[in-house]
Amino acid sequence: MPDIFQALAPIFIIIALGFAARAARIFPEETWGAVNRFGYFVPYPAFLFSTTAGADLHAHNAGPFLTACIAGFLAMAGIALSTRLLFRKDGPAFTSVFQGAARWNGFVILAAGDRLYGAGGRELIALAFGPLVLMVNIICVGVLARWGKERIVSTRALAAQIAGNPLVLSCAAGLAFNLARTLWGFGDLGVASDALKTLGAAALPLALVCIGAGLDFGPLRRGWTYVATSCALKLVAGPAVLYASALAFGLDARTAAVCGGIGATSTAAASYTLAREMGGDARLMAGIVTATTLLSFITMPIAIALTR
Repeated sequence: MPDIFQALAPIFIIIALGFAARAARIFPEETWGAVNRFGYFVPYPAFLFSTTAGADLHAHNAGPFLTACIAGFLAMAGIALSTRLLFRKDGPAFTSVFQGAARWNGFVILAAGDRLYGAGGRELIALAFGPLVLMVNIICVGVLARWGKERIVSTRALAAQIAGNPLVLSCAAGLAFNLARTLWGFGDLGVASDALKTLGAAALPLALVCIGAGLDFGPLRRGWTYVATSCALKLVAGPAVLYASALAFGLDARTAAVCGGIGATSTAAASYTLAREMGGDARLMAGIVTATTLLSFITMPIAIALTR
């Protein structure tokens, strides 16, 4: 357990620095929203494209690993959808509960991948980014389109929302490039690849700082039933479901542990941006991100220790 805390400590320190920077009012309050939006539309997509395009989809255990991860996240999406029965009266609030339970903050575990799981741990986690981020974002866009404040009933409008999501676009483009490279021997994009990798390298620290700066304690008391439900699903059911999925697909102990660690991460901060863009309850979403982030300081090391 001490080695797990040591591996995760730098990540949590950077998140705390983001919170301290906002509290110290280094920038005007509205600047943080602009920084978060910039990350969502520029370095995060660059990182996702570079990571997905360069992933070795034919590595040992890659197929069963990705299948187990996808099955686990689909199961979590199904469980999260069932909470609609509890929160019938407030569609936008339900979308925040759903996102809180279904999304994962890959940046947190990626940064400590090798220290937690040994050499190659980071590469294994990076392998999951493209397929999982693509799938989860499409599902979340669909949920927000159906139950957000501005309901989208047109199939064409829904397709436009999905096609316009920068995280979906970058993952889809990265997977397409990866496939083309495998089938037809395409190389990299030369200088463009180097630029995207350099820009993507800024995504991890920027994401962690923005998580800290975005911590919002206001909604925790007002919407505590929503927050508690989402936290229980994300931090307790999440690692259990992903780990069980890995065992069901016969993965070895180390690979199954990576699946459990992915499931144990807090809710992605990008969920707040999506909620704000598509008529979800953005303030409640910020509260859920805050709660899962803080509680993950305790639950994530425990989940990782139990599954390693």
